[in-house]
Amino acid sequence: MKGMFFLGKYLILVILVLGQLHGYKGCVEKERKALLEFVKYIISITIEEYSDYALPTWTYNTKSDCCRWEGVKCNRTSKRVTEIAFGTLSLKENSLLNLSLLHPFEDIRSLNLSRNNYYYNQFSGLFDDVEGYKTLRKLRKLEIMDLSRNRFNNSIFRFLNSAISLKTLFLGDNNFYGGSLPAKELKDLTNLELLDLSGNRFNGSIPIQELSALSKLKSLDLSRNKFSELSKLQGKFCLHFAGYKSLRRLRNLKILDLSENNFDNKYFPFSVL
Repeated sequence: MKGMFFLGKYLILVILVLGQLHGYKGCVEKERKALLEFVKYIISITIEEYSDYALPTWTYNTKSDCCRWEGVKCNRTSKRVTEIAFGTLSLKENSLLNLSLLHPFEDIRSLNLSRNNYYYNQFSGLFDDVEGYKTLRKLRKLEIMDLSRNRFNNSIFRFLNSAISLKTLFLGDNNFYGGSLPAKELKDLTNLELLDLSGNRFNGSIPIQELSALSKLKSLDLSRNKFSELSKLQGKFCLHFAGYKSLRRLRNLKILDLSENNFDNKYFPFSVL
């Protein structure tokens, strides 16, 4: 029995030593290199005095397992990256995110670019010098994107419409000020279950007929905008009837937040249950 006990302890020690020797092999080498390219790009668009604080755990140390880096999560079995979150960055004004840097992450399910601190600049746009507007279509497993609390404008919708696997999309508190909601540019996101467009000062009509194409929606947050009506159809009866029929198409909708807008009660004389 004692021999078995010491043999067990010896095997555990060997496993620990091998783990230390192989270091970064806890994650996929291709993706480790891709993360390092990502941090290199982030540093290039970071305000110089803050560059040392940009993703500091993302290191060139070959003994460092990238699955343990801050903001990175991997599948326990395959060790492929499944989540990336940047947290608060101090970016230069009008910084763009190069989406082509995401192409190596074939198993990524969640991308979080949300800002945690209002005092720092974040991304103002997207681009891809390889795939163009269709870039996010390559990320076939991407289900969650949090782009809230940035400086994005309407130009990003052309990119987002290609992310057809998305189920959750947060776009709250961005820079869509003073315009209408371009819902037609989200028409291909038919797998969406949660859509947050709060705090963007969209005005005019809610394009409810276009939004009704997102038939799997369970939660729709349009609060803290400047919407004043449901559609652009002429005539009160036609307006109410069209809004009613369109809302009824969202049969999975459980949560609809329209608070803090500019509605008159006359636009909601009906029940959508």
